[in-house]
Amino acid sequence: MHIVNAMFSKGLGGIEQALVDYSEALKIQGHKVSVIISPKAKIKAALLPIGVNIIEVKNFAAWDFFAKAYIKKIMKQLAPDAVIAHGNRAISLTGRSNNFPIIGVTHNYSIKHLIGLDAILATTNDLRANVISGGQPENSVYKLPNMVRAVSGSSQSSDNSDKSPRPITIGTMGRFVKKKGFDVFIRAIADLKARGLEFKALIGGGGEEEENLKKLASDLGIGESLEFIGWVNNKAQFFDNIDIFCLPSLHEPFGIILLEAFAYKKPVVAADSEGPSEIISNNEDALLVPKGDAKSMADAILRLCDDTELAKKISQNAFAKAEGYDIKHFAASLSDVLSKILKNKKI
Repeated sequence: MHIVNAMFSKGLGGIEQALVDYSEALKIQGHKVSVIISPKAKIKAALLPIGVNIIEVKNFAAWDFFAKAYIKKIMKQLAPDAVIAHGNRAISLTGRSNNFPIIGVTHNYSIKHLIGLDAILATTNDLRANVISGGQPENSVYKLPNMVRAVSGSSQSSDNSDKSPRPITIGTMGRFVKKKGFDVFIRAIADLKARGLEFKALIGGGGEEEENLKKLASDLGIGESLEFIGWVNNKAQFFDNIDIFCLPSLHEPFGIILLEAFAYKKPVVAADSEGPSEIISNNEDALLVPKGDAKSMADAILRLCDDTELAKKISQNAFAKAEGYDIKHFAASLSDVLSKILKNKKI
């Protein structure tokens, strides 16, 4: 098959990582892959080693008629078997065609632009239910979770569960937007400091809330204990440098970073937002706490510090769970789903 992946986001978040993952998975299965991105897409560097055909298209918005016309011309030349559109702008600009199916992916709960596409790939059961209740025919919605490069490289990652739990390093990362709940993480860290725990905390990422988060840390008097390390380019190094990973999201449709923490054998404390609640078996492969509850997050972190056997058990179970999300398994599942979609399109 020849598959086009289209995505016009410019940052380095979950949707951008998914684009890379989809492209690599398709290449693993031997398919021809073309990728349409913005010239300013930072993810281009990660696409280059995969060996896909990269096409850069300038665009100003989802309504950009010139970009639409140019993409239509490109599609005529490429003659793909299917287009996977990542994000609302990609759906709008690639248009809808009778010649090949347009497939959307539920990277979040903004599903309006997805309804009516030839097929939708839903990353969780909850998202699948949402798009069906939104009017998408059930037989055109396929559950296909995100993936992780689990286990080939990560199996060699250091296992810190047998190390002394104090002083520990607690880490988190992501885009600095309100829904990610990093203010809750900072308040949990402040709570732990007030309880006398010896620790270091690392927070990786960047975004619109950065100054507010730094001010909160300063106001709470934890500036010396919490380090803002910027965007994390080397995730292996980040995970090797921490003992516990926290995912404080108030709203998390899936959570690729959760799988990455699992793959690096790190005990995880996560807020019970949408994706983590579906992925995690509480007390077995991670600890779930009520979202927005800094005290509960602090309690869970302290529990892992005090109970090294629990920390070791959940990190080992998490690693085993990550194996099920490995890109090689996903590649086969994605290929099977695409074959079904194309078959249904021809009927």
